[in-house]
Amino acid sequence: MDFNTIALGIILIGGLFVACAGINFYRYAVIIMSAASGFALGKMICDNFLNGKVGEGVMRDTSATAVDSFVMAVCILGLAALGYGVYQIMGTLVAAVGGAFLLSKISMALMGADMISMMIGAFAGLILGSLISMLAIKYEGFPLIVFCALAGGRIAGYAASFFLRAHQIGNLIAKPCHGLFAARFPGDAIRLSIALELFLVIAVIGIVVQSIIRDD
Repeated sequence: MDFNTIALGIILIGGLFVACAGINFYRYAVIIMSAASGFALGKMICDNFLNGKVGEGVMRDTSATAVDSFVMAVCILGLAALGYGVYQIMGTLVAAVGGAFLLSKISMALMGADMISMMIGAFAGLILGSLISMLAIKYEGFPLIVFCALAGGRIAGYAASFFLRAHQIGNLIAKPCHGLFAARFPGDAIRLSIALELFLVIAVIGIVVQSIIRDD
């Protein structure tokens, strides 16, 4: 079992915890959210900047798998530490970035896979994510429940999509939203569809569960 699989499994469990219990453990929820963002950041760095350099120059004798594992571990632990130390700031920052990525994909799927569509969606997600987070921190109660449910649903849906995309059940789950992503992202439509659908379902379940178990 490789590092990615283990990390995604932990992130999946953590996302479910945030969605269903974040109201009672907000600081720990932010740590999990930050760690999940660290995984996504590390993966983006490896996929876009480092993997093409492995086997060349000073990285001639370096394994791509080892590089990926090291970089992602550093990003996960680094952002998790920030989530613990400055959790109020990191909660808003992670929510803003997560909202930007989510709505940028949806915007590109609806309007076209170009820079303008991506920027419109990213800006909208940035504002929306920040607003929801700040309302949750200021008023707590139900706004915090909604925030944790959305954040946890996003994390769990993201992680689960990697496990389910290659399985038949993943194809079934992806059907309702597959048409949304098929034209713009044909190679990744199943994963994106699964992530979006599970995000919505888990978020709704999280709101219900947190409303029952809340002790604030």
